[in-house]
Amino acid sequence: EIHAEVQLKNYGKFLEEYTSQLKRIEDALDDSVGDVWDFSLDPIALKLLPYEQSSLLELIKTENKVLNKVITVYAALCCEIKKLKYEAESKFYNGLLFYGEGATDSSMVEGDCQIQMGRFVSFLQELSCFVTRCYEVVVNVVHQLAVLYTSNK
Repeated sequence: EIHAEVQLKNYGKFLEEYTSQLKRIEDALDDSVGDVWDFSLDPIALKLLPYEQSSLLELIKTENKVLNKVITVYAALCCEIKKLKYEAESKFYNGLLFYGEGATDSSMVEGDCQIQMGRFVSFLQELSCFVTRCYEVVVNVVHQLAVLYTSNK
């Protein structure tokens, strides 16, 4: 108990010194560093993000009809790629990264590995469909670029 109390006092001293040291560093850097929005002190905040109400087709309007079509195709492909990237990051990255984590071989009961893999099959099926869709989009992009490159118009 005495040893624990001594360690607790030492830890308290360390925290006080560390806090004062951080405060000195913060004051030395700039006064604006401490002016960050705090949820407990300021329950209301403004988000000043621009909101575009125009559709993609309205932004692409030019006098040249052929150029409008070409730009529309590439813009749609870029939007599709952005959606696929978001889907990959939100849906598939974590599942692939953390599959099989958290359990050691010694703690697994007989058959748990098979059950875990069986539950993972539906995820793999979705991943297979996603990869097929990505392949189709990439092929489409390459075809569009090839047509644009070889076109004489």
